[in-house]
Amino acid sequence: MPYLIVALILAVLLAAFFLIFNPLGLGPEPEAVLPDQFFAAPAEDLSMLELLVDGNAAFSRILSNIDSAESVIFIQTFIWKDDAIGTQTVDRLKAAAARNVAVTVRKDLLGTFFELPSMLAGRPSPVFTRKGLKGHRNIDVRVPWLADTDHSKYVITDQQGIVFGGMNIADEYHLKWHDYMVAIRNEPWAHAFMDRVLKGLPWPSKAPFVIAANDRKATEIRTALTEVIDRSEERLVIEHAYVSETQILQAIERALNRGVRVDLILPRAPDTHLYANMATVNQLLASNGRKSLRVFLYPKMMHAKVVLSDGVVAAVGSANLTPRSMRTSREVTMFVHGTPDAPFIRDLNLQLESDISVAEQVTAPFRLGAWQRMGAVVGKYVW
Repeated sequence: MPYLIVALILAVLLAAFFLIFNPLGLGPEPEAVLPDQFFAAPAEDLSMLELLVDGNAAFSRILSNIDSAESVIFIQTFIWKDDAIGTQTVDRLKAAAARNVAVTVRKDLLGTFFELPSMLAGRPSPVFTRKGLKGHRNIDVRVPWLADTDHSKYVITDQQGIVFGGMNIADEYHLKWHDYMVAIRNEPWAHAFMDRVLKGLPWPSKAPFVIAANDRKATEIRTALTEVIDRSEERLVIEHAYVSETQILQAIERALNRGVRVDLILPRAPDTHLYANMATVNQLLASNGRKSLRVFLYPKMMHAKVVLSDGVVAAVGSANLTPRSMRTSREVTMFVHGTPDAPFIRDLNLQLESDISVAEQVTAPFRLGAWQRMGAVVGKYVW
């Protein structure tokens, strides 16, 4: 047991080093990601996509997919805690492995830092323990020590079912926080997802949606988000937990200056990044186009990473609007252009309007003292 504690402490220290410095870096940022035809016309068929709102819907689908898996399960996560949903997921994976399903689990080392309170309480992540997933037949568990920070989250079953988005494996994502995942229910596009995310291959040019990734070959997501914001004509809804990245804020200001109505939804009390979010609000409220801006504070913790442009172009994924997510972390975000009556687009519109209806509008800048302003800078660049 003492050796395990020492190993976990070393993992936390190494994770902190990668959190601050991320020495490996990612691929170059392209000048363009989304093709002109993506914006020119909506996809005719988005029936392969399903929006999963909050943890009950997302984990019900994930656990169901695990239970029905016949050959392969691949899980990538940033955080995996030894709590109720973490244990339930472990038990389902062990049962799958007992059916001779090959299970692969990858968890980011940096996420261990956010598991520290559980570790100190004697509940390390199941990826580190034999009580959890280590040492079980047909289960391959890896927490790479020398790798890029991987903030993406996805579950692949039998190379045909994909669930991906913003949720880690922990009780707060399952039962407490507001967040989004996306399910792909189509074998060819599930294969395309795996080719893009696991192999770094190009995304098919004629696909009905686009999977953009930050990886060793390219850092695509900031470019794609900027393209969506710059193409907005009437309304832009941004629901994100953490917002501070400079180029994204510049794109939002350009949209405001064009008269685009911008609705920004932030959590009232985020688990981190509070002062950085406040500084972002103050910057936007001081911009020339501020009359077109509305800022809302969602009443509970919201972990979303969602953008909706003109009610029909959406971005949903794992990437925060922060320097780390935009430039130094592996991330996966889906971009889709659909008709207003496409179920995925319709459901997202309805959910965002519902979130605005329960949120409180910010009517004046936040008062930040010297320490809070310093905290905003630290928060922006550390997380």
